[in-house]
Amino acid sequence: MLVHQATFQCTTKKLPTVVRISAGNHFAKTDTNSNSIFQQPLQLFVEQGNSNIIVDLMDTSNRVLATLSLDIAKDVLGPKLHSPEHEYTMMQKNKHVKNPALKLTLVVGQEEDAETGLLPAYGGTSLDVLMQQQFAKARAEGKESGADLSQMSVLRQVCSGPLELFEGLGKTTNVWVAVLGPPTCRRWVLGIWADKRDADAKKRPIQEVDLLKVQSIQADPDRHHVFVINCFDETRVRKCLTFRRVDRARDVWVEALHSFVGKVRDAHQVHKERRETSRTHSADTRGRAQTAHARPRSHSPRPNR
Repeated sequence: MLVHQATFQCTTKKLPTVVRISAGNHFAKTDTNSNSIFQQPLQLFVEQGNSNIIVDLMDTSNRVLATLSLDIAKDVLGPKLHSPEHEYTMMQKNKHVKNPALKLTLVVGQEEDAETGLLPAYGGTSLDVLMQQQFAKARAEGKESGADLSQMSVLRQVCSGPLELFEGLGKTTNVWVAVLGPPTCRRWVLGIWADKRDADAKKRPIQEVDLLKVQSIQADPDRHHVFVINCFDETRVRKCLTFRRVDRARDVWVEALHSFVGKVRDAHQVHKERRETSRTHSADTRGRAQTAHARPRSHSPRPNR
């Protein structure tokens, strides 16, 4: 189960929440989030004989704010294909929370997958599920807009979206990031704009990160929603950009950006090798031409008169 986001009307200004799913004696919980945006995968083992999966929205004191009961036969095993990011209406359990709803994506694994821990519907681990979902979402958006659906273009679309940029002393700013490249841009760069409207209007980014100068993209081990891009600027000065995820799991950002940087480096290496081969060929051609020009001509002896 991919737990995306909980929405509700609350009488308090800020209410940190957590989502717990349970079936019989088995349960799993998300990390606490102050904005109720989780973007986190949970795996739950459902034993035979259980008829329902209970999904609870709780506060940090483990008080149930809202609850949702999923019928295993009807809601989980019944559909051949679960729609991604389906919004479920929850039952209110606390007077401070009104109109609760929870956005989920369900993925069903079979009993024989228990040893491997794989989800065969997607063919991989929890991160693979998240990546497949993000790719499917990017392809769907590309079909609607008539955009290029090549692997590079879809991966480029996955590498765009909203983030929070840390500016120092814990202050964050909402930004929009996207990849720019040929033919609209000479280099492959990660552009950072104030919002999506500026990016769509093709305004100049407030910051640019040359993808060939990215040293590393790392997940913050202490903050599960944060990742860091270590890179160099135009003057070869090392800088560090720290982001917090908004609309998807942090590891999806890390994996997607890491993959795109790898493809850019591979393409640059191929171009470099072709250029060196072309230079070597041109030098050899010039060398042969000069040798032929410098070779003395043979003259036939003049006949004696």
